[in-house]
Amino acid sequence: MISVIVCSIKPHLLEQLKININKSIGVDYELLVYDNRNDRKGLCAVYNGLAKKANFNTLCFIHEDILFDTMEWGRVLLTTLHENDIGVLGIAGSKYKSAFFSGWYTGNKSLDCANVLHRFTEHDEKIYLSPSGKSVEEVVCIDGVFIACKKQVWEQTLFDEKNLEGFHFYDLDFSLRAATDYKVAITYHIDIAHITFGGDFGDNWIATAMLYHQRNRHLLPVTRLHRASKKDEVNIAKTTLDVLKNQKISWTNKMQWIKLQKLHTYPSLYYSILKFLLYSPLKLNLVHKLFK
Repeated sequence: MISVIVCSIKPHLLEQLKININKSIGVDYELLVYDNRNDRKGLCAVYNGLAKKANFNTLCFIHEDILFDTMEWGRVLLTTLHENDIGVLGIAGSKYKSAFFSGWYTGNKSLDCANVLHRFTEHDEKIYLSPSGKSVEEVVCIDGVFIACKKQVWEQTLFDEKNLEGFHFYDLDFSLRAATDYKVAITYHIDIAHITFGGDFGDNWIATAMLYHQRNRHLLPVTRLHRASKKDEVNIAKTTLDVLKNQKISWTNKMQWIKLQKLHTYPSLYYSILKFLLYSPLKLNLVHKLFK
């Protein structure tokens, strides 16, 4: 009933996931896995290739570094998709996609939706963002840790393996394009634990982000669910600068990031730009730790 699709590069994580899915899914399923350790194919190509082989009408694309905490989550997924007439379902996403270079996260509590537990070695960190308190929240873009959809939605939309050859923005691009024809939503009824630390927002992510936004600038922002003011837009740029300040990003890419978006023309962003440029090189995070 559900085709679970995984791109794998870490066998030990995959084995944990296999055991977890078998115990927790609660419905008939097939597991389609591509071992990408040697080929290092882009995620779009891997997902499209596996989806073509899927035997069931519900596809679930997931990362291998997660575990499901909800028993019979497969039943929850099928019910949620069909009873709410949803085309694409995730567990984290946003009601708005800015024209400024960014991922799905805006930093605006009225826009961001998420239900994911980061299970670190030292502690757990629950990220629960619920603007309305609904069990299912409509959004326009979702995070790729969990993407479920009807097979016909994937067939009509496809992951863009031509323009996205790496491992970034496949999720945002797929869900944004699907949202033009289908309802895209996140659910709070499937609990997932993310068992590795964070994501890579370094030079590869930055380069992909710049190319993606330049190529799609005529489509952004996406405002079907929420019309943001210019101040809201600038605040999203500020949030993204703050997220990126800790990352290892080349000076060239940092300057391009600022120049292409003309961030230097917004006085309210000057302090955020300064941190973006200097925080990591000067190791100011160590200073912050001393004063916590």
